[in-house]
Amino acid sequence: MKLNHFTDYSLRVLIYLNKKGSTASSSLDELSEQLNILRNHLIKVVQFLSKEELVITKRGKNGGIYISDKALNTGLGSLIHLLEQDDTPVINCHSKPCVFMPFDCRLKFFLDTAYQAFIDSMNQHRLSDLVFNNWENIFAGRQSPGNNG
Repeated sequence: MKLNHFTDYSLRVLIYLNKKGSTASSSLDELSEQLNILRNHLIKVVQFLSKEELVITKRGKNGGIYISDKALNTGLGSLIHLLEQDDTPVINCHSKPCVFMPFDCRLKFFLDTAYQAFIDSMNQHRLSDLVFNNWENIFAGRQSPGNNG
């Protein structure tokens, strides 16, 4: 199984905002620079996270992007499932009709069971479990996405 880029970027944003805490905000420009993700990609990510109440966005002088309590209290598996935005994340036998479907193929059942085990396993963890001992070193000398060479 491979997570899509949207999920990857969303988790990076949530990890970063979690480290900053619920009272410190970030801007799109800061997230773009620190996480090395193009601002245009982050706009879609933050809009989705805001719609799902995983981040709080405020405009104006004291505005910014904040982590929400919902994000802090949701299991990583549930976050991943939500971010993947697909109810059939591993295989969809109906997208292109499969010749094995009428013959009681069990592959989808096996894959769905494995996916659910993955989600259940990840739900044993929260964003707070993703801590780094050398947080400051991660962002030392970061360049913006457009300045890599």
